[in-house]
Amino acid sequence: MSGVNEEMPWLPADADETFDPLAHADIEIDTETPIAVTPRGGAREVGRSCYQVDTEFSTTLVDCGLNQGTGDSFPDFRGLEPGSIGAVFLTHAHIDHSGGLPILEARGLLADDAPIIATPPTIEIAKTLLEDSLKIHRRESRHAGEEQQYVESHVEDVFERFEPVEYGGGRVEALAPIPDEDPLVFQMGNAGHLLGSAWLMLQTNGYRTVFSGDLGGRAPHLPDITAPPQADLLVLESTYGSLHSHTAMSDAQSSLYDAAKRAVQSGEPVLIPTFAVGRAQMLMLLFANRLHTLSDDIQDRVQLVVDGMAQEAIDIYHEFATDASYMDESIVNRVESGTSKPFLPDGTAFPSSDSDRRAILTDAARSGGKVPIIIAPSGMLTGGNSPRYLTEFAARFGSANVFLTGYQAQNTTGRVLQDQRKAEKDELTYTVDSEPLGTDWPSVSNIVRTTVEEDGKSKPVTRATIPADWVSTINGLSGHAAQHGLLEFVRTVSPETVALIHGPEYAQGHLATHLAKNVESIQQATRSRMLTPIAVSRDIDVDTPALSPENFETADDLSAHEKIEVLQEQLSAMSEDLAAARNDTSPSEAEIRRIVRDEIENSHKTVTNS
Repeated sequence: MSGVNEEMPWLPADADETFDPLAHADIEIDTETPIAVTPRGGAREVGRSCYQVDTEFSTTLVDCGLNQGTGDSFPDFRGLEPGSIGAVFLTHAHIDHSGGLPILEARGLLADDAPIIATPPTIEIAKTLLEDSLKIHRRESRHAGEEQQYVESHVEDVFERFEPVEYGGGRVEALAPIPDEDPLVFQMGNAGHLLGSAWLMLQTNGYRTVFSGDLGGRAPHLPDITAPPQADLLVLESTYGSLHSHTAMSDAQSSLYDAAKRAVQSGEPVLIPTFAVGRAQMLMLLFANRLHTLSDDIQDRVQLVVDGMAQEAIDIYHEFATDASYMDESIVNRVESGTSKPFLPDGTAFPSSDSDRRAILTDAARSGGKVPIIIAPSGMLTGGNSPRYLTEFAARFGSANVFLTGYQAQNTTGRVLQDQRKAEKDELTYTVDSEPLGTDWPSVSNIVRTTVEEDGKSKPVTRATIPADWVSTINGLSGHAAQHGLLEFVRTVSPETVALIHGPEYAQGHLATHLAKNVESIQQATRSRMLTPIAVSRDIDVDTPALSPENFETADDLSAHEKIEVLQEQLSAMSEDLAAARNDTSPSEAEIRRIVRDEIENSHKTVTNS
């Protein structure tokens, strides 16, 4: 007997490295069931987004990320054969969507010429993040005494595979080494979450799936979300699915700015742990817009400090600052008016060494010194320089401020601090493995260098205690859409089936109920499960737009080879025709979809009989 899998009880206990999700689910990909989506990460968790898409002719992936909290770090690739992945679509560059790409190289899972398809800004940002992720992986492997799962050459191979595409779409066959007869079509549109972020539509044989990626629509420096096409299946992120709406972005920014201003007036240093790409640039823009309004004496006392990868990322943002496809018109207009670096206030400090960082803090500790507002990755205080700054604050200052501005995953230092605050602790204790800026932390009673046992080995760590009132959470700055924004996206897609991904259990439960009650087209809203395929087939029978049937008329005297070529060309035009069909007032979308599916099946039969 196979028994039950304890971690994933819906799978058999003997699901080993050869486990085939499609075979286990008894799903056969054919004209009746032309698409199946199998989560290999990002199901019932926030992190390691990775979704396998199988069609009759090809296997592709949508995203391939790391887990930034607890659990398995990389996607679950059981059952995938070497060279079996024909392409990867990357919705955006954040490491929980891109960080697993080098593992694909290390395990040889990509076909020889398989591209990684993404927008130009996503590619540039991903290169920066993947280089940093390699450093972290190398360090963690060394500390754990384990062999690295990938090395620098694998990251370089990933870079060679990047295939830039602008928002829009076309046939996948034109970009990837998949069979010529594969009618798979893609479309990408602005997701408003991060510079270059995209939602993705994949379509074949008259059926569509839309992947939301991470949806935003909140960042003042990014364009609005582009309206997605309708689809049979929507694979939807749900990070804030239980929250009806965020605090207004303008109010959240004012709250943060006012708190930072009060700290500067009191001479208290400020640390804002932040995601290096996206959130950091939003914060820089906030201070660029407002610091110059301070009185002269306060302006003279404040020092904005931007550390780590946020420094490299801001160069990429400025590179695309004049492109209205990726940047809000207000930024484009500002650059055209002569502001070459709209995201940076004058006098911003960019420390490049620990001696630079020590000098900033030493100056802040002296009477009359500049008060630093430090923007430093990581946003969850799990790596980078933010936990180092935090512990330096604990050692050097009697009062300070730490503003948490983003989601804090389970078992991260940021979540540990948040949970202790919620428990109304007077003091907060945390443990980090980061190194001091000097040879050691200053000698104080609230910081102890010690060791912990991890996997049977001793690991050096620092344990520190800080006053609880140092730490505040500033809500409303998230780059993720809340329930209201997600609902509007779903209504536009108008799917029959919604599969929720990238969210905690409570958020997905609330969101599934909310969508089922408020979106007329939905027949089922489910929480996706790891290695459990979602089949898109005739059984769904949802009313969605499709090609006009006129595009599938073929002459009876064509050869079988010619009929195949005609069919390929007709299917490759599907994206454009679908858009036109939605605005056509003659046949309904339901009628069009049914006709197209029948025509496709008839075409297959005709080719077969020929």
